[in-house]
Amino acid sequence: MSLRKYGWLFITTLLLGGLGGILVALVFDLDKLLEGGTGNFFVGLFMYLLYGMTISIVAQMGFFAYMTINYFAKTIFKTASMWKSVQVFLILFVFFDMIYLRYTSFGEGKGFGPYLIEPTLLLIVALVTAYGKVSLTNKSAWIPTTFFMFVVTALEWIPALKEDNVRATLSMLVPLLFCNVWQVMQLHRLVKRES
Repeated sequence: MSLRKYGWLFITTLLLGGLGGILVALVFDLDKLLEGGTGNFFVGLFMYLLYGMTISIVAQMGFFAYMTINYFAKTIFKTASMWKSVQVFLILFVFFDMIYLRYTSFGEGKGFGPYLIEPTLLLIVALVTAYGKVSLTNKSAWIPTTFFMFVVTALEWIPALKEDNVRATLSMLVPLLFCNVWQVMQLHRLVKRES
């Protein structure tokens, strides 16, 4: 990937994170934005734009961390199928941990069901993204895309998951998903060799 392509990915991901932040503001805090005058509305939107851009930096660090780990894992594991098996195991492990750890932290007396929602929704988004990636590239993208979209997004999402607050978790998840889906769907275009 050339520096020009990386710069394009960085800027577009930053802007998409900001867009995700604005969407969060309009969905969750529209009443607060409309309380004051026009100045309050635009300053509030600007703050959410900066919030989304900050989340996009977290998403970009996670993306390049995954790319590095993926590169080294392919050299450490003897076969590609072994690395794919490890990724599937980690997807299942993180799915279980997202339920179990949040339930043991917040769910005493509440029931188990509500803690299935976030990991299940994230897994659905990961599978849909992987399906889209496979349709654009090839079948070998299925497991790595699912792994990135589920495991890496879950790791980036940890600060919000420490709260037992749906608004906090979703307000961080929206910009993360905007950025991570964008990055993974653009990767094959950016690394293909130009003849």
